[in-house]
Amino acid sequence: MFSDRARSWKLLATILLMGALGVRYSAVTTAQSIGYTAAIRSPDLKDGAPLLFPLWQVTHIWDANKYEISKAINGVPVQGSSDGLSVGDSVTIKGRFRAEDRGVVVTERIDHPLRPLKGALSALALLIFALLVPRLFSWSEGRVVIRG
Repeated sequence: MFSDRARSWKLLATILLMGALGVRYSAVTTAQSIGYTAAIRSPDLKDGAPLLFPLWQVTHIWDANKYEISKAINGVPVQGSSDGLSVGDSVTIKGRFRAEDRGVVVTERIDHPLRPLKGALSALALLIFALLVPRLFSWSEGRVVIRG
C-alpha cells in the first residue's frame, strides 16, 4: 500500500476522493434547513429561533446598537450593542432570529481580539517549516530522503 508502485494512481485517487468529499459537504450543508439560511427562507416559521454565528467578522457598524457580520453569508444584520467593536473584528454571536427585518437579536456576544495574532503565529510556524525542510530533507534518486 505504501510502496512507490502506482504512486501516480494513488495520488489521482486521493485528489478525486478529496474533491468528492468537498462536493458532498457542499451539497449537504446547503440542503440543511437549519441556521440563518433556513430562517430567511421561511421567516415567519423561524421567528424567535435561536441562532449561533461562531467566529464571524464584523463588516459594517451602523450605530451603537446595530451592525453587520459576514462569513458564509454576507451582511447579516445584528441588533445589539456595538460597543468596543470595529470593522474587521471577529465575534461569536448567539441570538434569536427576528422575522420583521430578517436580523438577529443578540443574547450573547463573545469577542475574539487575539484572532489576528493566532493567524500570524500560524504563518510564522509555516515559514519556519519551509525554512527547515531543505536542511532536514533532500532529493535523491527521484525521491525525498532524510539528510544525515
